[in-house]
Amino acid sequence: MKLTSLKQIAQLLGIEILNDCPINGVAVDSRLVTPGNVFFALIGEKVDGHAFLAQAAKAKASCFVVNKSYKGDHFGLPIIYVDDTTISLQLLAQKLLSLRTSKIVAITGSVGKTTTKDFLTTILEQKYKVSKTIGNANSQIGVPLTILNHTDGQEDVLVIEMGMNKPGQIAKLVKIAPPDIAILTHVALTHASNFKSLKNIAFEKGEIFNHPKTKIGMINYDIENIEELMKFGTCSKVSFSLLSKGSDFYFDDYNIQTRKGEIFKLDPALHPYFGKHHYQNLMAAIAAARYLDVSFEEIKRAEPLLVLPEKRFEVVEKKGVVFVNDSYNASEISVKAALESLPEPKKNGKKIAVIGELLELGKYSDQCHLNVGIKALQHVDSMMLLGKGCLPIYDYWKTNKKPVELFLSRHELVESLKMKLNQGDVVLLKGSNSNQLWKILEEV
Repeated sequence: MKLTSLKQIAQLLGIEILNDCPINGVAVDSRLVTPGNVFFALIGEKVDGHAFLAQAAKAKASCFVVNKSYKGDHFGLPIIYVDDTTISLQLLAQKLLSLRTSKIVAITGSVGKTTTKDFLTTILEQKYKVSKTIGNANSQIGVPLTILNHTDGQEDVLVIEMGMNKPGQIAKLVKIAPPDIAILTHVALTHASNFKSLKNIAFEKGEIFNHPKTKIGMINYDIENIEELMKFGTCSKVSFSLLSKGSDFYFDDYNIQTRKGEIFKLDPALHPYFGKHHYQNLMAAIAAARYLDVSFEEIKRAEPLLVLPEKRFEVVEKKGVVFVNDSYNASEISVKAALESLPEPKKNGKKIAVIGELLELGKYSDQCHLNVGIKALQHVDSMMLLGKGCLPIYDYWKTNKKPVELFLSRHELVESLKMKLNQGDVVLLKGSNSNQLWKILEEV
């Protein structure tokens, strides 16, 4: 079932309406409305969607969903009044999914969600019709919009990425899209300013296993608090690991081996710039695919098709310099993984890490940055830092008499970087998304 009319929306929300009209999608941003969309006027922390009904009407929205408290103009369009537009958007997606038979795989984790989602989708497409969340649309709004706009009910499998930056959000997403298989990729200090501890983050992520519909939980055996997380929910747990051969799936010299004695040999030549952490994501995807009855032969067919998402370890050569664009986002654990996975420079080349500050870490910020600085000392020749949050890295490198610079603007950093680059160098671009370090590729 796919939404095609306002009447369908009203029926799913349990509301009676007099007027009907055809629809061809859902929008919550008036700038993204296309003709025929139903516009949900959401109220956010900074913006009230009810203030943009005129713009949505001008963009030829077909109808509106608004809060009952709204008393303004409806611009000649049919309208549904609800208690809360955000809750109604989520409920609509939940109700729509409940009428479908697609298997749902949900993926959460502090790092690796999108990569795991893309790997799994590519593998499953060898056997099934698959839809997935678009980009990183993994939020309380992004997941419902994916379901409403990018699925048609004909999928055999729906792969949904679930993100969080506050407590309770994974539980809410699981209620919207109850998974048959749930995957937890990793737990680390990301969005940590809203959580009391790493354990608190782990337990919030563990909510992905707690729906009674979930039959299998895939979990990274290398996570702290693993024993407690194994007890979450009633689903059977399947573990994967880069470190422990006691897990159900483990990685050993480009072989993925199972507790059952199966061995799947990967070809590293197909993906020369995959880091070990990317193989961890791939292992999670393969484990889930196997439990959806995808054969190793079908997985092998998918292997050459596997690609990393945009701005995740993209290797770009420019003027003889190799840039590793891993700038989509960053946490302590992901920066360390990128540092470990950098390609070797050509003769006489050097490794330069351009690191933007790691945001939303709260009380953990100084220690996380310091840990990055300690790790970087083992892997790169010099550091160029953006943002005052990077001061612990700067101080540590200065103490160790290693070449390091700290900048408060990207423009100043780029001008200094231009002076230092030589053919054969390898440059890592890594930082929180708001640093926009990917723009350095256009500016050097």
